[in-house]
Amino acid sequence: MASEIIEIKRNDALALADFAALNLYWIGRLHAVEAPDQEMADNPEIYTHGRNSVFSLHINGKTAGVCALKQDDDGQFELTKMAVSPDFQGRGLGKKLMEIVETYARDEMGLAKIYLLSNTKNAAAIRLYKRGGWSVLFEGPHPTYERCNIGMEKIL
Repeated sequence: MASEIIEIKRNDALALADFAALNLYWIGRLHAVEAPDQEMADNPEIYTHGRNSVFSLHINGKTAGVCALKQDDDGQFELTKMAVSPDFQGRGLGKKLMEIVETYARDEMGLAKIYLLSNTKNAAAIRLYKRGGWSVLFEGPHPTYERCNIGMEKIL
C-alpha cells in the first residue's frame, strides 16, 4: 500500500469550494442551514479576509477536512466551520485540524485565547473539545445561531 501524502494549506483558493460544501453537508445533516451558513457557502472567501484564515487538510490531493479561524465583530477569534469529509472520518483529522488552528492562533497571531460555538447534540465534537483542553463558557441559546447551545474557550 502506498503511503499517503498529507498537506496542510492555509487560505488555499482552490479549497474554498470544499470548505463551503463540507460545512453545508454537516450542518444540513444535523441542523437547519441558517442565514450565516448560507452566506459562508455563497462567499467562502470572506473567511480569508483580514486576519481570518481557512485551513484545509489534504490527503493524496483530496480535501479531507477544513476549519476556519475568524475574527468576530468584537475582535475575538473563533475556531469555526470545522468539518471532515465522510470519506476520511474516524481518523483523528478533527483533532489535527483543531491543533493546527490553535498553534497558528498562538504562535503566528499571538492570541491568548480563542472560542468556538457548538451544540450539545454533537456529543463527539464536545468530547473532542473537552479532551483538547477547551472549557465551557456558556450553555443555552445563542443570539445569532439557533443551533448553538454551547460556547467553549481555549486558553492558548
